[in-house]
Amino acid sequence: MTKSNRLIVTLLVMNAIGHNFHGIWRHPGARTREFNTLDLWVDLAKKAEQAKIDAFFFTDLLGIQGEFNGSRDVIFEQAMNVPIGDCSMLLPAIAHATTDIGLMYTSSVIQHHPFVFARMASTLDHLSNGRVGWNIVTSANEKAFRNLSLPGNLSHEDRYAWADEYVDVMYKLWEGSWDVDAVKNDPTNGVYANPRKVHDINHIGERYQVEGFNLMQPSPQRVPVLAQAGGSPAGLEFASRHAELMFLSASTPEAIAAQVGTVRGSARQYGRHDSDIKFLLGMMVIVGSTDEEAKRKWSELEEFRSPEAQTAYFSSLSGLDLGLYDPETLLEDLVDHIPGIRGAFNALINGWPAGSKPTVRDFLTSLPRMQTLAGTPERIAARLIELQNAGVDGVQLMNALLPETYDDFFEYVVPVLQDKGIMQSDYRAGTLRQKLFDTENPHIAERHPAFGYRGMFG
Repeated sequence: MTKSNRLIVTLLVMNAIGHNFHGIWRHPGARTREFNTLDLWVDLAKKAEQAKIDAFFFTDLLGIQGEFNGSRDVIFEQAMNVPIGDCSMLLPAIAHATTDIGLMYTSSVIQHHPFVFARMASTLDHLSNGRVGWNIVTSANEKAFRNLSLPGNLSHEDRYAWADEYVDVMYKLWEGSWDVDAVKNDPTNGVYANPRKVHDINHIGERYQVEGFNLMQPSPQRVPVLAQAGGSPAGLEFASRHAELMFLSASTPEAIAAQVGTVRGSARQYGRHDSDIKFLLGMMVIVGSTDEEAKRKWSELEEFRSPEAQTAYFSSLSGLDLGLYDPETLLEDLVDHIPGIRGAFNALINGWPAGSKPTVRDFLTSLPRMQTLAGTPERIAARLIELQNAGVDGVQLMNALLPETYDDFFEYVVPVLQDKGIMQSDYRAGTLRQKLFDTENPHIAERHPAFGYRGMFG
């Protein structure tokens, strides 16, 4: 396997009963009701590591605002993203039970003060020997802002301006406050850290004033692997400057190539290289010994999907109760008015066949199909190679049925991908960044804006 044909594979999970496939918790084989136990996650992590999966990726929410026809009852009845636990609490246990699999998690810029989060992330990176990644989100959910007593109704541009300052503070704390050689750990001379190599950052900005230094010494990666999933112009621009992993909001090879080209073109203007950003595509894989068996399994799973909860789910993402709209309303007439996440809507619009335009009905019924690949391991491998040729560096595997969806992938698809040389058969040594980018350097690239703060305050 060469670096050029390496396919990154991560598991997209949420510490909740319901995630992407709403209603499936009722299936007799579903273990998602065990979401609040360590055994479910540690067992899955061990199996994923045995299959040489690159990373867990925990997504998260700070507020649930989904509605269906003006009522939020369905979110409780069908466990639509609620109850949901704090995914960061799971990571130390998973880290202790594994040695190589990456531990990526979501934390919004409104969730923790940057001074607090810098120490949290550094601690987790130490505990995992450098396997932590941070998914940077801006929180489009108005309920999240109200839950935290914060002013809401921010535009996409305002939310990313907030994120710009937040990551600026983080970079100063992670890279600037401790010099690379600050820690001496010298009991003979009684010096653990050289005081002249630890610096206050004295950040004064529009939202934050941070005087001091990161309370935790630099971790193996110093800066966790940085991920981002913005689909709006402001989000794509943010990713071009900051992301090391970018989650695509495209579905067809043409749309994927266009989005990858846009982000990489913008990144070059900031002095970054094409190889500095890896692009991952979310998909759900249903495996069968024949294509017909896979489609039958998918059809049987769909029997458990709750259309009402699924509609409420997209309402929670977008901020629009789609149940209140005429099903024949064109998506293009709504997308510019969506206060929340627009990526899924744009993906369907951009991937829709020429000659017609997708509607609200199409969105609610077609998007799950566009994100699902049902077939034999060989067919799945062929599709992944096709997506790879379009510019995809890896996939975020969603689950229809936890843990069966992943178990089938581990048992039947992984060996085919490994035989074809597009998935790793063993882990590279080193930190998560070294594993993902096949580099000797565990730290952020010199071309990244975070690196610019190294040594600045000395």
